[in-house]
Amino acid sequence: MKSLLILPLLAIATILTSCGGSGIEQPTVVRLEPAKYAGEWHEVGRLPNRFEKDLVAAKATYALQKDGSLKVTNDGLKADGEKISIEGAATVLDPKQPGRLKVRFDPFPASLFAGDYWVLALTDDYRKALVGSPNQNFLWVLSKNAKDTKDDFAPFLKIAADLGYATEDIYWNPKRME
Repeated sequence: MKSLLILPLLAIATILTSCGGSGIEQPTVVRLEPAKYAGEWHEVGRLPNRFEKDLVAAKATYALQKDGSLKVTNDGLKADGEKISIEGAATVLDPKQPGRLKVRFDPFPASLFAGDYWVLALTDDYRKALVGSPNQNFLWVLSKNAKDTKDDFAPFLKIAADLGYATEDIYWNPKRME
């Protein structure tokens, strides 16, 4: 397994909500190159959340924009075959803390709230990532390889557990979106 790029910085947050809750000091990656992070990320697992209720597969596609931000397209698949999608943008707010991104989705009312998206762990080849929130209510296990499974993320699960995430509650997606 590729080495992990990790350094304690300050609190973690989520893609979809930054409202409420005080953050706990947690590590984020010390280096994040948006051009390398860009691409298709398959959600291998997640802590259950209301935004992805009933999804059996999900993926996020990031595309580097001229201004350095990332266009975000999140796609989901429900058990009945219905596909859903939402678009937004992610921006690194502070170059000194590149693992901390702010994400805002469209349309209204999602656009009212910008969420924190903090990359907790990332393989040096930008193929696997762990993303979480400061209140530890949100956690995503992501891979650029649609065939990866829970077993491919043992080091990430240890990191998440050590940070206080309820890893026993992770929902492991039974499907992948192509």
